[in-house]
Amino acid sequence: MQPSSYKWRSTVAAVIALLNDLDPYGLEPGTPAGAPNDEYEPEAHRIASLLFKSGSVSSTQVDAIWQEWFQEPLSEVIGAATAERFCVSINSLNDSA
Repeated sequence: MQPSSYKWRSTVAAVIALLNDLDPYGLEPGTPAGAPNDEYEPEAHRIASLLFKSGSVSSTQVDAIWQEWFQEPLSEVIGAATAERFCVSINSLNDSA
């Protein structure tokens, strides 16, 4: 997917929004006292890329991305059930396209 395409940009923005809502480290992205709104953008790009390539994202794949960036799987930070719900939310982005 071309990074300049509307669908790509809107998907990355939606993944960032979901990550900001999840806020696994309590950084409060986008708030005056918090981290920048795009704090999770690098991870969002990787997740969106997987979504475009394979049509869905698993918690195992998200854990691998998180492991690269934060040296721990996301499911260990937020719990396995929450990580699964997060992936359902990510995958639903494909349904709304």
